[in-house]
Amino acid sequence: MTTQGKTGVAHKLMFWKRQNEPTPEEAIERLRNLQELLLKKSDYLESKIDAETKTALENRVKNKRGAIQALRRRKRWEKQLKQVDGTMATLEVQLELLTSASVNVEVTKCLKLTSETMQRTYGNMSADKVADLRDEVSDMMEDAEEIGGILAQPLGGEEFDDEDLLAELEEMDQEELTDDLCHIHFPSVPTEKVKVKDDKKAVEAKEEEEEELRKLAEWM
Repeated sequence: MTTQGKTGVAHKLMFWKRQNEPTPEEAIERLRNLQELLLKKSDYLESKIDAETKTALENRVKNKRGAIQALRRRKRWEKQLKQVDGTMATLEVQLELLTSASVNVEVTKCLKLTSETMQRTYGNMSADKVADLRDEVSDMMEDAEEIGGILAQPLGGEEFDDEDLLAELEEMDQEELTDDLCHIHFPSVPTEKVKVKDDKKAVEAKEEEEEELRKLAEWM
C-alpha cells in the first residue's frame, strides 16, 4: 500500500473514532446506568449471603458438612460483593469528576460566549475612547453656549448695564413722585368761622364781667 493510501485509511479511522467518541453527557449517562446495574447485583449478592448464612445456621448441628459448604459459598458471595462495592466506589469518583468536568466545560463555553457578545456589542470601544468622546461632547456644549451668548448680544455693539438701568428707573420714579406732590391741591382753611368763635367768646366774657360788677354794686 502506498503512503498516500495509508494516510487516507488512517484519516478515515481517526474520523470514525471521533464520530463514535461519547459526549460528556453520554458518558455520564453510561456511568449512571452501570451504577444501577451494580446496585442490583449488590442487592442480589446480599440476598445470597443472607441465604447461605441461614443455611449454615440451620445445619450447624445435624449437618456440619452442609453448614461448612454454605459458609464457603457465603465467602465467595462476600468476595464478589466486596469487588462490586469497590467498583461502585470507583464509578462514583469517576462520575463526580466527569460531572465536574462537564460543568467546567459549560461554564467555559458561557464565558467564551459572553466575551464574544461583549466584543460584538462594544466593538472597538474602549475606556480611553469613551473618555475622549465625553471630552469632545463637553467641548461642543461649551462652544454651543458661547455661540448662543454671542448671538444673544444686540447688534451694533449696544450694551447696557442692568445696574445703570435700575438706577435710571428709580430716578424716574422719584421725579414722578415729586411731580405728583407739586400738583396736589389742599383745601383752604375756613378763617371766618374761627373769627366768629372768637367774637362770641369776647361777648360772653364781657357779659360775665358786667354781671359781676352789678352784683358788687347791689352788695354795697
